[in-house]
Amino acid sequence: MKKLTSLLAAAIMTATLTVSAFAAGPVSGKVTKVDGDKVTVTVEGAVPAWAKKGANVTAAGGSPKVVAVEGNEVTLKFSKAKAAKIAVDSKMTLTECEGDELQGC
Repeated sequence: MKKLTSLLAAAIMTATLTVSAFAAGPVSGKVTKVDGDKVTVTVEGAVPAWAKKGANVTAAGGSPKVVAVEGNEVTLKFSKAKAAKIAVDSKMTLTECEGDELQGC
């Protein structure tokens, strides 16, 4: 009985950790500023913990780096060509970067 209780507790703990790891999904926002290669997005609600300075995120078909987080504004650094295609007042979704992504050839 004691072994069964320990096994059940371990299973519940594993399930809880798995759910919390995937709980922080994508966040949507509106582009408020484009300045050269830097794009500022004002997100709806709170900025998730994974969108911190220095982290890479997935947004607008690329993997920009977060260069600043102030309140609910996230500033991303894209390539100049990619940033030039992003319009102010457009919607953008930020997603946590999966980690080891291929970067070009």
